[in-house]
Amino acid sequence: MTTFAKVFYRPTENHVGVIYSKWGKFKRFVSPDRWTLLSSSFEFVANEVRLDMRTARITLGNVLTRDRVAIDLEMKIFFSVDVREANEQRRIQILRFENESAWEEIVKTGITDIARNGIVISRTFDELASETGRSYLKHALSSALANRVRGFGILMNRFAVNIMNLQPNEVFQQALQDQSAAKALGSAAADRIRPLFEQFGNQNQQKAFLALILNVAAAVAKNGQSPDFILQNANDFLSGGGFSGNGHDPVGPNIKRVVQPRRPMSVAGD
Repeated sequence: MTTFAKVFYRPTENHVGVIYSKWGKFKRFVSPDRWTLLSSSFEFVANEVRLDMRTARITLGNVLTRDRVAIDLEMKIFFSVDVREANEQRRIQILRFENESAWEEIVKTGITDIARNGIVISRTFDELASETGRSYLKHALSSALANRVRGFGILMNRFAVNIMNLQPNEVFQQALQDQSAAKALGSAAADRIRPLFEQFGNQNQQKAFLALILNVAAAVAKNGQSPDFILQNANDFLSGGGFSGNGHDPVGPNIKRVVQPRRPMSVAGD
């Protein structure tokens, strides 16, 4: 700020001067590099607001997409402030801001609401994670935020919001890893038992079932643990029931109860 004889005033470079009357009411703005005449008895310089570029960085967690995937979204926002562009209804409010961090808070509040409740939830995760989706996200967020904050004298262009990071949150990533691991284990297990089932294909049902039981018994003896697919009630097979295959023959062998032969009785009955 430059003053001469407390009558002539010029704002600091790249700043807008705010002139108030001695009764505490807003009078006018003074543009950068402009000299103005102050009435020393009735006017004073209340504040100067800088016009240079500002940045706000924000990380939003658990933002839901349309397909209910929770993502973490990190953004960097570029904006400037020109109090001369603010709506008259907002002018008094913004001129009373205690410090310049208030502008950043307005930007962060606006982008949080827009991202969570409008832009992100309108697309699926796969749509947003693609190169086209990230470009859409950048332009949609920039446009919506510019319209939201312009009334406060905050200015930004259609490239203002930069997407620094977009990925599923930790819980969802762990679920994806668990799912991938389960598929790998299942595929490996299937490869290991495929030769066994191919061997069964050359045998009839009863022999194949007995061969399976022997292989399971060998695995139990080796590892000391029974596999999860063992039937809880083995009597289902021992009683000759089993699961019906074609409606006529049981899948398992129809094992008959073994009856111990009786010792021949003598004529005397002993």
